[in-house]
Amino acid sequence: MQNSKIISGIDIGTSKVTTIIGQYFESEERHNVVAVSSFPATGFRKGQIINLEQAVSTITQSIESAERMAGFQINSATVSITAPHIDSLNSKGVVAISSPNNEITQEDVSRVIEAAKAISLPAGKEIIHVIPRIYTVDGQEGVNDPIGMNGIRLEVEAHLILASTSALKNLRKCLDEIGLKINSLVYSGLATAYSSLTETEKELGVALIDIGGTATSITIFSEGSPAYSAVLPLGANNVTNDLAIGLRFSLNDSEKIKIRLGKIIENKKFEDEIDISQFGLESDSKQKISCQTAINGIIKPRLEEIFTLISEQIQNSNFYDSIPAGIVLTGGGSQTVSIKDICGQIIPLPLRIAVPPKVGGIVDDIINPAYTSTLGLLMYSINDSKFNQKNFTSKKTKVSFDGLFGKIKNLLEPLLP
Repeated sequence: MQNSKIISGIDIGTSKVTTIIGQYFESEERHNVVAVSSFPATGFRKGQIINLEQAVSTITQSIESAERMAGFQINSATVSITAPHIDSLNSKGVVAISSPNNEITQEDVSRVIEAAKAISLPAGKEIIHVIPRIYTVDGQEGVNDPIGMNGIRLEVEAHLILASTSALKNLRKCLDEIGLKINSLVYSGLATAYSSLTETEKELGVALIDIGGTATSITIFSEGSPAYSAVLPLGANNVTNDLAIGLRFSLNDSEKIKIRLGKIIENKKFEDEIDISQFGLESDSKQKISCQTAINGIIKPRLEEIFTLISEQIQNSNFYDSIPAGIVLTGGGSQTVSIKDICGQIIPLPLRIAVPPKVGGIVDDIINPAYTSTLGLLMYSINDSKFNQKNFTSKKTKVSFDGLFGKIKNLLEPLLP
């Protein structure tokens, strides 16, 4: 692992907990997946801990399985979260430039971001992300990086992502018991964007919809950065539950039927009565089901309800007219039968389903939409690490120069008239 860095992440989804370990080669800017391990999210409900002991056990199993695959242990990780308590708002900050020559420094940028954070938060919420969207220097809007520019007044519009304080405390306590250090807590929508969206889509404006088991995250990008983030407490498991009730199968069998129906529809070689004896079901009480009943009678109404709620959420965000790139669907739920047709009917915008990008290493089982957020977390971790390293180097250099000039000034002052 010479000239490489080990990056690890834990993706706490609503249906599974996945640990991913990657190897990043800095000189080549290339990364490989070393190990991936997923376990059902026992102890969690809709991304939140409901049983601390079971949650500890689930995460421990996921980590230990990935460690065995990788051949070494990890002691820290970037952790992503998706839960209905995630919320967001946009805020503005304004400061005066502090340097005598009116040149904007990293310190000024830090101060204006702190000013954007100085708002009244809803009860029981805390900020987990502060993402600068647009800087304005003396009325000049659309500045991406103001450092080095000259001005008197610096403004920023920032996107703040909030989460429940108690839910985060429980998660931190859970990981403390395991003995794992959290490098950073990440809203999964930001991580998923790394593996799902193109730079053009983010610049034009796009809505990223990640449909998980029991929750759906909505992240709207505009002008290259996130502008709206929310999580709905509905997901693909609602479709599975409806199938279980309507067809009178177990949840496991209903999940298998839901996935296999999608493949059958793609092939377009079927009759209304479908033989399910080869689906690998636990129950053998039925050998055939009606495709019309399953899809049009059960699956379609539930998907219509989910996408109606998603459409209302996007409308209420006030960014509906700012997403010409349309909708990008991903997550395990995006593999549900007829989902593209139903989404297109409810939200008449351009639409595509995103799959994770091709990377090296052990990826055969994870190149599908269900693992888009997991691979995105790996990519986010790499970029976050590079950003922090750059930021630290920049601050360190500034301090050392300040110290040098300070010493020179102290030596010259007694000699001045």
